[in-house]
Amino acid sequence: MTKSKYLSSALLVAFVFETACATFLLEFSDSAIFNSILYFLSGICIAFIILFLPHAKKITPDFNRNAETYFRVSLITITLVILCFFSLPIMHNNPVDYHNADMLPVIKTMDKRFLTGSWRHVYDRIPEIWGGSDPIYLPAMWLPFTPAVILHIDLRWITVLCLIFVFGYSIALLSFKRISSYIILALAAMLLTWILYEDDTHGLISFSEEPVVIAYYFLLVLAIVSEKIFFISIMVCLCMLSRYALVGWIPAYFIFLLLERKKKQAFTFFVTGILFFLFGFLLPFGTDAFLRLLHLPGNYIEFSKRVWQDSPEVFTDYLGFAKFFVPKKIYALHNLLIILSFAVPTAFMLACYFLKDKWKFSNIPLACLKITIVVFYNFMDVPYLYLLFTSTFISLLIVIYFTRELKQPELATTH
Repeated sequence: MTKSKYLSSALLVAFVFETACATFLLEFSDSAIFNSILYFLSGICIAFIILFLPHAKKITPDFNRNAETYFRVSLITITLVILCFFSLPIMHNNPVDYHNADMLPVIKTMDKRFLTGSWRHVYDRIPEIWGGSDPIYLPAMWLPFTPAVILHIDLRWITVLCLIFVFGYSIALLSFKRISSYIILALAAMLLTWILYEDDTHGLISFSEEPVVIAYYFLLVLAIVSEKIFFISIMVCLCMLSRYALVGWIPAYFIFLLLERKKKQAFTFFVTGILFFLFGFLLPFGTDAFLRLLHLPGNYIEFSKRVWQDSPEVFTDYLGFAKFFVPKKIYALHNLLIILSFAVPTAFMLACYFLKDKWKFSNIPLACLKITIVVFYNFMDVPYLYLLFTSTFISLLIVIYFTRELKQPELATTH
C-alpha cells in the first residue's frame, strides 16, 4: 500500500470512532469520560490526516444512466422516504411548545414579525414565551423557516429537508465501485438510525433548528474544496449568521490568503463579510439587536448553571469537556472556550503554512476548519448533543472526498 492509501484507511478509521462516539457509544453512560476524549481525538486526527493527503479535488454527483446511478438514486429515494416517514411520529409526539423547548417557538415568532414587515421589532422581547423571552437567533438561523410559516406547516419540515439534502448529497458523491463507499454508507446509515430512533436523547428533529446549521457548514466544506472565493465567502457569512462556531477560522483563513499573496481573494472575502453584516443584519434589524446579541455569550455562564441544576446529564452523560468543569469551574471553561476558539485556528494555520514545504502539507484551510469546529464544540459551555452533529457531518463529507479521490481496490463488476 502507498502512503496515501494508509492515510485514507486511517481517515476512515478515525471517522468510524467519531461517528460511534456520537451515536451508539452514548448508550454506555459509565464510559462518558472515555467517550468524550475519544470523540475529541478522532476529530483532531481527521484534521491532521487530511494535511498529508493529496489536495482535494472538486467532485460532482454522477447521474449518468448506468447501474450505479440507479442504485444511487434508489438509496437517495429510500433515505427521503425514511426521513419523512419516521419524522412524522416524532413531530406528532413532540408538539412545538415552548414548555418543552423554546427554540422553534421563538423562531416562529421572529418569522411572523419579519413577514408582517416589522423588521425593527423582530428582536423585541416575546411576552408569550416564558413571560418575556429575548430572541437570540441570528438571521440565517431563523429566516430559512419562513417558507414553513407562509405555508402554515410544521417548522420541522425545514429541518427534515436539510437532513435530506446532506444525506442525499453525500450518497450522490459516493462511488460504489469502491469498498470504502460501502463502509461510509453503513456509517451514514448508523448516523441516520441514531437520529431517528434516539430523538428523545438529542432532539435534533423534535426540538432543534440545528439541521439548518449542519446544511450551512456542509456547504462550506464544498465551497472550500471548490476554492471559489465568492462561494466560500457567502457560506462563511451564512455560517456566522446562524451559529458562530466558525468565528476563530475567519481571521486564520484571512491571514492564510494574505500569506499566499492572494490579495484579490482576501479583498473579496473581507468585503463580502462586511456587506453581509450590514445588509443581512445591521441595517434591517438595527443596532439595538446587534448590541443585545453581542453581549449574549456572557449570559451562557448563568445559563450553564441553570442547565446543570435542571439537566446535569447534558454534561455528565454525553459529549464535550464541560463535564470536567461544571459546576465549580464554569468561568474557567467559558474563558478557555473564547481563548482556544481564536488561538488554536490561527496558530494551526500559521504552523501549517510555514511547515507546508517541509512536510508537504495540503488542504490547510479545510484541516483548519475541522480543528476549529472540534475545539469549539468540545469546549462550549452547554454541550447539547444536537449541536455536535455539525462536526460529524463535516467529517462525513471530508471522508467521502478523500477516499473517493484515492486509487483503491475496486469491486469486481460483470459485463
